[in-house]
Amino acid sequence: MKNLPLLLPFIFSIALQTHAQQRAKSTDFYGAGIQEVRVELPYPDWDFKLDSIKRKNPDARLTGIASINGIRFDSTGIRFKGNSSYHRTRNETYKKLPFNIKLDYKIKTQKLPGGHTSVKLSNAFLDPSFIRDPLAYEIIRDYMPAPQCNFTKMYVNNKFYGLYVNTESIDSKFLEKHFGTSEGFLIKCDPDNWQRVRSQSGCPKGENASLVYLNDNIGCYDAFYEVDDPGAWKPLLNLIRVLNKNPEKIETVLNVDQTLWMLALNNSTVNLDSYNGSLSHNYYLWADTTGVCHPLIWDLNMAFGGWRRNFSFEEMKDEELVKYHPLAEINNTRRPLIYKLLRNPLYQKIYLAHYRTIMKDWLTSGKWLTRSQEMMKEIDPWVKADSLKLYSYADFQNSLDKTMKSGPDNVIGLRQLLDKRTQWLNQLPLLNRTQPVIGEVKHTKEGDKVKVTAQFTGAEKGWLMHRPHKMFAFARVEMYDDGTHGDAKADDGIFTATVSADLAKHYYVVAESDDAAAVMPERASFVFYEVK
Repeated sequence: MKNLPLLLPFIFSIALQTHAQQRAKSTDFYGAGIQEVRVELPYPDWDFKLDSIKRKNPDARLTGIASINGIRFDSTGIRFKGNSSYHRTRNETYKKLPFNIKLDYKIKTQKLPGGHTSVKLSNAFLDPSFIRDPLAYEIIRDYMPAPQCNFTKMYVNNKFYGLYVNTESIDSKFLEKHFGTSEGFLIKCDPDNWQRVRSQSGCPKGENASLVYLNDNIGCYDAFYEVDDPGAWKPLLNLIRVLNKNPEKIETVLNVDQTLWMLALNNSTVNLDSYNGSLSHNYYLWADTTGVCHPLIWDLNMAFGGWRRNFSFEEMKDEELVKYHPLAEINNTRRPLIYKLLRNPLYQKIYLAHYRTIMKDWLTSGKWLTRSQEMMKEIDPWVKADSLKLYSYADFQNSLDKTMKSGPDNVIGLRQLLDKRTQWLNQLPLLNRTQPVIGEVKHTKEGDKVKVTAQFTGAEKGWLMHRPHKMFAFARVEMYDDGTHGDAKADDGIFTATVSADLAKHYYVVAESDDAAAVMPERASFVFYEVK
């Protein structure tokens, strides 16, 4: 073939592109290893343009090319993201700003393996260790649905822009993966327009995304909650009304167990840049097709004491972070999820059972430190090479054991906080109450019914939590040890409940005494028994 020499470069180019695509398709962008993102923006003043967009129209984007782990995506939409992580970084003249890249901005078929269409890259704002986000998400994923999170090398127009934290979006793909459906409504509980929040008039004073009841006027809430579909306001306002006015009906509008996990995770990790803290934000609600809302934690760069402003916006002392009480804000009416739920005796006992599980798995065991050291070792050379990072390399190296200064903020070291906190929590009487002991748990099918039996020692009551599908919250029915309700013998410690087989594809059990509760499996409702 006389034209073969002319075709060879083209064939070689196609082969390289095919190899890159195969490599990208075989790589989990949110899995192990450091990822790579390259962005091409054909503007000499691209950063000025993105700044202008951020100020004037935060949802607008510049069109550019993105290469993710070697595969090219044309006509992507690129913008800066974030609130404090953008504004404070820019005001302090740092150049390393957080990015949001929309792969299907112009070409709707473009997506990552697994169907992801958005890439969200954070600049480790107020986190000299770089690991608060990925470590906190890893802990949370043991107990409730939460995004994947890892690290990414970022290049803009072939210039290395440093190491970024790469977090999976909470979107329809996330919902499909965790709940088996993307139907329902997703509500972002994080005011994006703080100027609008501060200038709100004609309404009772709000408390950000705290779920405090104001009135029945949607206009008094839309500065605090972001929805894509106006239909989301109905389940959200219903949740707010029931939570504040009829909390005895809360299980009809809220996934209570997932909420208890969220509160326990925020508290135990001192994640105060959250619902629990002074800003009451950084979470989502997904309202399922029955109108029940499921909370999802988001944005964890200031977990482990990184945000330390109390409700008066005064800086909390180290000792206050170390001794942040498991029942903090229980009397604070401005945080109704805490005030209403944790004052319910059963919910508080389950919450404390979850808290003990988190401590056992991650704090007392020291697993948090092992994972921290593994993550920091992996990213060390890239942090060192990152000339735009918001901290010095020495700050990164010392971030486990020393408090670092970042503008007006003092960022406590992770080990500096968690070693003392773990010791304090382990000695706290509240967390050392004698729990019931759960023995064998089993079920049998009886026609169109399922009978569940469980051996409880030291329990006064038992509860069967059940659901028909993973898209729904668990419902609750009482289990009995009275010789009736399908129970063979009274007072033998064998508790029994019978429910429709259609409603009990998944289940777990709760044993309750006067002082405490135990849950089986321990990580329920994220882990559960299945009826097959």
